Amino acid sequence: MAEEIGKFSLEHVSNVYTQDASGQISNHTNWKGTSDVAGTVYGTLIFGPNPLMEMNDSLESGPVKWIVQAFLDNGSTLAGVGVGKWRKKSEEHIWEVDYVIDISDGTKIRSVGELHLDSLTFSGTDYSVT
Repeated sequence: MAEEIGKFSLEHVSNVYTQDASGQISNHTNWKGTSDVAGTVYGTLIFGPNPLMEMNDSLESGPVKWIVQAFLDNGSTLAGVGVGKWRKKSEEHIWEVDYVIDISDGTKIRSVGELHLDSLTFSGTDYSVT
């Protein structure tokens, strides 16, 4: 893996569920917290889309998108969109995510984290992308 550039720690705010024209469901989970790289962050993790009949314990993994806005300590702001995958951690109430974020300043960051569903926390590590 590339060079570690910082950690992040977020708390759950809310969920919003949407259904597209073909009946696929997406789960939008909203988070707020702090990042060593980006200061204060607010973001939405989007899981799916998935068919209704797969929205149960048999769903083990799938696509994930992270849309984020960061408010840096110097007063500036950035936004980013990350695309990747999520998967259930075996025998635990944890989802793992791994995605690469395109940042509005032209840089990229790989973000690897865990959502602890029992405590509604999301934390992980950011890495440089070359």
